[in-house]
Amino acid sequence: MPEGVAATLTKQAFQDSIQAAQQTGEAQALPSDTPEPPPSLTPAPTFTQTVEPSLTPTSPPQHVLLPGSPTGRNTFVLDLITVDLAKDQTAVGDNYAWSRMERPYTAETMEYLDFLDIWRADMQVKDPWVYVTFVLVGDLPQDGDYRYAVELDIDHEGRGEYLVMASLPPDDAWTTDDVWVLEDADGDVGGFFPLYEDTLDPEQNGYEREIFHAGKGEDPDLAWVRRDPDHTNQLQLAFKRELIGLSGLLWNPWTDGGIKDPGLFDFNDHFTFEEAGSPNKGNYRYPVKAVAQVDSTCRVWYGFIPTGEEPGLCTTGETARDDDPDQGYCVAKLSAAGCQSACLLECPQGETCLPCQLP
Repeated sequence: MPEGVAATLTKQAFQDSIQAAQQTGEAQALPSDTPEPPPSLTPAPTFTQTVEPSLTPTSPPQHVLLPGSPTGRNTFVLDLITVDLAKDQTAVGDNYAWSRMERPYTAETMEYLDFLDIWRADMQVKDPWVYVTFVLVGDLPQDGDYRYAVELDIDHEGRGEYLVMASLPPDDAWTTDDVWVLEDADGDVGGFFPLYEDTLDPEQNGYEREIFHAGKGEDPDLAWVRRDPDHTNQLQLAFKRELIGLSGLLWNPWTDGGIKDPGLFDFNDHFTFEEAGSPNKGNYRYPVKAVAQVDSTCRVWYGFIPTGEEPGLCTTGETARDDDPDQGYCVAKLSAAGCQSACLLECPQGETCLPCQLP
């Protein structure tokens, strides 16, 4: 395991990571995960809803442009990690009502899967690419049916417009094999209240439209995946910047070894809390059941200044762009315009920042 992740295996580092993650917590209070008297339980549903391929079969893709390598980060998010609680087969930080998953466990048996446990995710925007690097607690396995994805909320209202998703890649060469870009063409991801647990609408079909799969689509180079050549616990997605537009976005990473069905976003609209189970031993719904082997984070912003009312919002740090050495960041308040401090090389952790010119 890499040195940086190995350090998280200590109790103190786990507590530090909780503190750091709390600094990037959601802007609005989340419902607490407190035990309640158990209602009548119903059997967990079978997974019958799937994405219908919307691409016309074509000849093998002819690639023109391959990604390079991310050399920094413009924004990032930290997540709670479960490694120090794994021996007790429990977790904290899972908030099913608000689609915040901390469930890197197998259903019923509660086997901990450290390669699904997100420690940090970095985003670098470097034309023509957007790179997302997953930093995981454990090394990636050699094989297995696991998905790594990033949800893109282009209009900042809590409902993702696109999902970029890839299966576990075989090696550190960029590939489009088993990479998808899916669109919520009918705008029903998240139901009536995005991210929040809703009553199931039978017509709700999540990310239902494939616009790219394994090099097939209007742009055969739209999205790629690889294992990080330098870190065995890291995986990288790359997709064209044109996908996110010019008005900024909210984004958050996902890992999934359980449901793996984009048509079922948001998961908490398709499975009740009782059906999903809970990773927290203090909750009567324990253990995890229908919604297992899943981890996600709060929503990170990039390219715009949030109001603070966006569903699932994190605060986040940003660092100056490598291609503009004169650009820095100054602390800004979500309720006010303009800088509240001097221009700094990096945005302090947990603060919201605006770009500025370094002295």
